[in-house]
Amino acid sequence: MSHQSWSLLDLIMNETLVCFSYINLQEPEDHFDIHPSGEILLKKKFEKDSLDTKFVLVVVARDNGKPPLSAEVEVPVTVVNKAMPVFERPFYSIEIPENIQLHSPVLHVQANDSEGPRIVYTISEGDPFKQFSIDFNTGVIHVIHPLDFETHPAYKLKIRATDSLTGAHSEVFVDIILEDVNDNAPVFLSNSYYANISEAAVIGTSVLQVVARDSDTGNNKEVFYQLVEERGKSSDYFSIDRESGIISTSQVLDHEEVQQHKLRVRAIDGGVPALTSEITVTVDITDLNDNAPVFTQHAYQTTISELAPRGHFVSQVQASDADSSDVKKLVFSIIAGNEEQNFAINKQTGAIVISNHRRPHMQPFYNLTVAVSDGVFRNSAVVMVTVIGANFHNPTFSQTEYMVEVIENSPVGTLVAEAEATDDDEGIYGQITYHIVNELAKDKFSINGKGEIFTLQSLDRENTVEKVIPISLIAKDGGGKVGFCVVNVIVTDANDNSPQFRAAEYKATIASDAPRGTTVLKIAASDADEGSNADIEYSIEADVGNVGENFEIHKTSGVIVTKESLIGLEDELYAFFVKAKDTGNPPRHSVVQVYIRIKLNPSCSTGCEFKLLCFAFASLFKM
Repeated sequence: MSHQSWSLLDLIMNETLVCFSYINLQEPEDHFDIHPSGEILLKKKFEKDSLDTKFVLVVVARDNGKPPLSAEVEVPVTVVNKAMPVFERPFYSIEIPENIQLHSPVLHVQANDSEGPRIVYTISEGDPFKQFSIDFNTGVIHVIHPLDFETHPAYKLKIRATDSLTGAHSEVFVDIILEDVNDNAPVFLSNSYYANISEAAVIGTSVLQVVARDSDTGNNKEVFYQLVEERGKSSDYFSIDRESGIISTSQVLDHEEVQQHKLRVRAIDGGVPALTSEITVTVDITDLNDNAPVFTQHAYQTTISELAPRGHFVSQVQASDADSSDVKKLVFSIIAGNEEQNFAINKQTGAIVISNHRRPHMQPFYNLTVAVSDGVFRNSAVVMVTVIGANFHNPTFSQTEYMVEVIENSPVGTLVAEAEATDDDEGIYGQITYHIVNELAKDKFSINGKGEIFTLQSLDRENTVEKVIPISLIAKDGGGKVGFCVVNVIVTDANDNSPQFRAAEYKATIASDAPRGTTVLKIAASDADEGSNADIEYSIEADVGNVGENFEIHKTSGVIVTKESLIGLEDELYAFFVKAKDTGNPPRHSVVQVYIRIKLNPSCSTGCEFKLLCFAFASLFKM
């Protein structure tokens, strides 16, 4: 017969227990006792001849004078034979962490009988998922599959000990209670959160609440919230209650500055180490009409003709509003300066036109005050309208064609001509602007507002294109009417070219018996200039005196002739220069090398010798 104690496994108490007592419904109270912890003890052995029986005990729990709680506990008493294994304890209870390593030993149960150590152990009930195993011989229970407190917080196993010879067996309950481990991060109830709030919200206004849940227990289940600091610093505008997850404004919001805020909210559990998760919260700031519309200009200026018809466009005013919701609500109006109703304004576009009430005679100037309103705020600007006379006349040049001269190589900016036009209209219609039409002239000349034409580059008369350059002019008034004329620019010559010889050098041979005045050769040069700048004069330039004694050159024709008889100068070579000079002011010149060789005429014989002798006597006679 077992002499053991029992625990109140089935008694669940919701309050702190300070005293236990029991009432035996079938036997005197001297067989059982109860410990303040709730453990039932056997304080007296049963008789050996006792039969199997069951005691039903009523256990009462009291605390601090509150109404007592009670529960019934069945205590079976079984008569066993000597071969039946008897466990060392009437029940077993153990607590283990849910993340215990697989194959770790959990608990050792032992039983014995009088016949010797012939006992084997099995799990008979309470492990439907096969989470545990028991060593067949030793009774050591191991974990063989992962445990999860959130899925199955406790197990109640029934362990059977069997005598391997007789087959007699007994059973005992093992309570395995899992301890929660912080293995679950908080999970937000939504994948994302969205809210909108007016920019008029005061500081401390609640925006929304985020909620996260944690599947763990105890401190591991407690969730706290915080805003994650980000580069955009949207978190500066908001705060979050650490415990409730309520997000509130912490600064004044401005739709015109930031239309949308993106917040990162982090949920942190109370475990050690703590687990976290994050979620995005989007907060749109709705616009409030807190800004006045503003004109793009404080003052507008425009000009119209006194003949402008009704409906004629005058000007357009424009305005903007920092409040995006008010942009399409702006309304324009004329609030002053339009007493005669000569003008009308489109309320939506701000376009000002001549109204249908236009007076036949308008004032020369109007100062209109226009306003724009968004329904709450209003702003104003000024539109100054100048009325000018009608454009009756075209610009007119005094001549349709001008002829002017400009010397070539004149410096850039040289005044070429004055081609001023006139217009009998007044005001803007009498204001004339000048333009050069043809492309050739555009590159070489410019014209100012007075009709004065200046050179843009140096001109070259020797360039055939530039000898006479026509300038097509157009004069335009403020009303678009035009007049035309042509200025023909004649580029006059400047002595900018030197005479150019037709040969690089000149060579000639002359017989010694050639008579005086015989033509030796002709020097020819030309000048690209014109007039006196192109007239050429020739002269002999020689360092040896006898060149000038024997030869001379015609000043204008360039023909070189002999001055004296050349007899006795046979085989002489005369080398000298001829200069060609133009008659420009200042003159320009060039020189060319000339070679003249004196030779004996082959046809000469005795007669030639006689002539030489006579020449010698004549010379002696002169002496």
